[in-house]
Amino acid sequence: MLSINPVARVAVSTVRASAAPSSFDTGLLLVPDTGYTEERRLQVYTSGAEATAGLTALGFEADGDACGAALKYFAASPAPGHLLVSCYPVSQTAEDALDAVLEQTADFYGVMPVSPLTDEALTRLARYVEALPVPAVLFAPVLSFSAAADGPLDRLYRERLKRTLPFCCAAVPDCAAVMGTAMGLELAHQKTAFALCYKTIQGIQPSALTQGQADSIKAKNGNVYVARGYTHFLFENGTMANGQRYDEVLYTDKIAEDLQNAAVTLLAENPDKMPQTDDSTAQFINRFSSILMGYTDRGVLASAVWRGTDAGPVRSGEIVENGFMLWADSYDDQSEADRAAHRAVPVQCALCLAGSIESVVIEIKVEI
Repeated sequence: MLSINPVARVAVSTVRASAAPSSFDTGLLLVPDTGYTEERRLQVYTSGAEATAGLTALGFEADGDACGAALKYFAASPAPGHLLVSCYPVSQTAEDALDAVLEQTADFYGVMPVSPLTDEALTRLARYVEALPVPAVLFAPVLSFSAAADGPLDRLYRERLKRTLPFCCAAVPDCAAVMGTAMGLELAHQKTAFALCYKTIQGIQPSALTQGQADSIKAKNGNVYVARGYTHFLFENGTMANGQRYDEVLYTDKIAEDLQNAAVTLLAENPDKMPQTDDSTAQFINRFSSILMGYTDRGVLASAVWRGTDAGPVRSGEIVENGFMLWADSYDDQSEADRAAHRAVPVQCALCLAGSIESVVIEIKVEI
């Protein structure tokens, strides 16, 4: 009897299981560095103590903005797991530094400059983050509590950027505490959803603002950290420069990435070819539906009336069940050019976000 090994040989090995990395729970600090060398371009830290030790070893002052930002980032509760720190020469801009980081990794979501930028430089960085090829959010430290015309907050407001979260604060490191809170909440909410509004920000003190000041800042989509009553320290309202909430931008980004990865996985792992037929479209829609249903279960999507313009089979005023609807045109209508290029017909998706409650009215009726 001959051995079957020449025909089929089995090699058994064991590997340690690891969780899939997530870039949505990691922040990036951009730090100008007078002693810059290429080896200082990118560091990864997992705690405030490690970050402080690493940055002081590089020559940064323990009570400076770089160390302060790292400490306040990790002071968040729940705490984030990782922080990227990119040092860059003072001859470069923050945009140059971000570009250099992207040549090495895109595993981050929050971005923050650790130096007071001019109003023009902060606005320029915000535009740059908006146009990045990967999803990211700029946590923009606005070192002013004024909403006056042509001030730093007003400039960001007029840009109407959805990837910039302006935070009015007294010092740059305070903004890192907000970024750390957002990253920590994402790390802790793997199966549920969260909103940034009304969260407590560890490591910083609330600003002593009047209601009028807070209202004027929020009217221009700025964010503040305030004390309400004697016991409530609240971050308000988690708003992007264009008026969207942070969680809306975050979960839209996550949905887009999950659908993209699902499409590639379906193509790569399918043992057979996927013909350009409506049956193949059904496979994509089934795979996408299971992903979107997961977001419905988490509270990101919800059944709602579609209030936009008509889109495919979705009509204005109709209820979108479970918060999503998927559809695609038939391959019978596909152009010859697309068929020759082996393209699938586009799968289209309508989403209804579940939103989040930010105010409550309590009516009390007393019999007398």
